[in-house]
Amino acid sequence: MISFMHIAKNVKVTELSLYEDAILDACCHNIPADDELWYRVVEVSVLLLTCTQRSNPRSPWYDRVLSEMLGHLERQPLNKERRVAWLTLIGPVFDSMGLFLLAHFRLLFSLFFQWIHADDDRTVLLVLERIHTVIKLTWIRKSPYTSRLVNELVLLYKESATRKSREMMRNHIVEILMLLQKCKGQQFEEAWKKHEADLDLTLLLSRFKELCTEDGSPETGILNVDSCLA
Repeated sequence: MISFMHIAKNVKVTELSLYEDAILDACCHNIPADDELWYRVVEVSVLLLTCTQRSNPRSPWYDRVLSEMLGHLERQPLNKERRVAWLTLIGPVFDSMGLFLLAHFRLLFSLFFQWIHADDDRTVLLVLERIHTVIKLTWIRKSPYTSRLVNELVLLYKESATRKSREMMRNHIVEILMLLQKCKGQQFEEAWKKHEADLDLTLLLSRFKELCTEDGSPETGILNVDSCLA
């Protein structure tokens, strides 16, 4: 892995293209590495993948590498070191894949929904950042995960009351809800209606209304904020 890192940082992309299939195949085979090597494996794989495939989201290597990583994480969802390393480093791959992330929603959201309630604040914050990125890149409207996502965000908002990183978590949650609102999905509207009368969400609704005003978005409609605050 150290050799691959040296190659990725010092060899020209045009020269790498001659060996990219062999190199990326080796990266895939190294994904089940031991814990002490996992961070380096993910770091090298992300660097080499984005370096050789650049912004070609149709490349089968994006699909294969991400599938290998997600499959491995699915088998060890409670491994804190692995999930933190992956969440920290995977951003460039998400950015390069864009809409093609839709093909991986099942595993992505399965892991996100498990990790969003993790005991450590770092995992939770990283998950919220990645969820925001995925929504921004795919601009989801109709998805079987929208309702579950809203419910999990609301639950996390309540749980965050006892967290050290409470304010950061709640800011991320509001940002994600704002993004979901802009998608104007009917699923989001229906999911939110279940929480409109929840008195524990007064602060969340107030903050959302404030951001809607600043953003110039309507304050009624999908979230029906005024009726929630009445």
